[in-house]
Amino acid sequence: MAEKLGYTNIKVYTGGHPAWSEAGNVLLTNYEFVSKKLGYNIVVIDTRDFETAKKGHLPGAVSIPLEKVISKKNQLPVDKEAYIVLYSQKTNLTGLASIVKEIIRLGYHHVFVLNGGYSGWLKKGGPVKSGMVRTEISYNSLPRPNEIAVDEFLNNSKNKPAKKLILDVRTEAEASTGMVENAINIPVEDLKGRIKELPKDKEVITYSETGLRAKMAYIILRNAGYKTRFLNNNVAVINNRVYCGYK
Repeated sequence: MAEKLGYTNIKVYTGGHPAWSEAGNVLLTNYEFVSKKLGYNIVVIDTRDFETAKKGHLPGAVSIPLEKVISKKNQLPVDKEAYIVLYSQKTNLTGLASIVKEIIRLGYHHVFVLNGGYSGWLKKGGPVKSGMVRTEISYNSLPRPNEIAVDEFLNNSKNKPAKKLILDVRTEAEASTGMVENAINIPVEDLKGRIKELPKDKEVITYSETGLRAKMAYIILRNAGYKTRFLNNNVAVINNRVYCGYK
């Protein structure tokens, strides 16, 4: 189409968004995308000073001044597929670029700067809140098709449906300190060799301490033809009580 319009010096960037982001470059997102995502599967960080954020901020945003964002990296979601959006008063690519690169370096795949910043959000008529603003990152996730929600996971553990099986894929030592009710333990490193111990007429739901090994087990089971999902969440069993989503 460009050639038909008479252009002769045409190049195609074949890497697209993934290659651009993996190289540590900034990706912009817009009002339309963020407004649809607010509430779930997204962390929105207001990088202006706290007093300015109190006067007006995006719903659900967390106030972390620009120079302190990286110091809060341990609060970022375990889920590396989480969407992370940073904004200033305006676009501020110069100020935010180094922060974006550092978050990408930590392994996050969807890191964006809000085009137009807070001023652009206001021009679009986006909703805002004032007064108290959070200063600690929290993350609410809706499960993807291959994941299970915390409530459903806990209900399955308690009620033990006939067609469900909960699989603890932590080490035997970890499992000995406490397991989810009605679960069986096969460490993920042993799963391929012991996979025939699991019935194929049940859905196998895997969990681990952080969700990482649970996902690895899910992939092994899926590739072996099992119906399976995994809990993408932190899990701890303390005094026979299950805690999910702890930090």
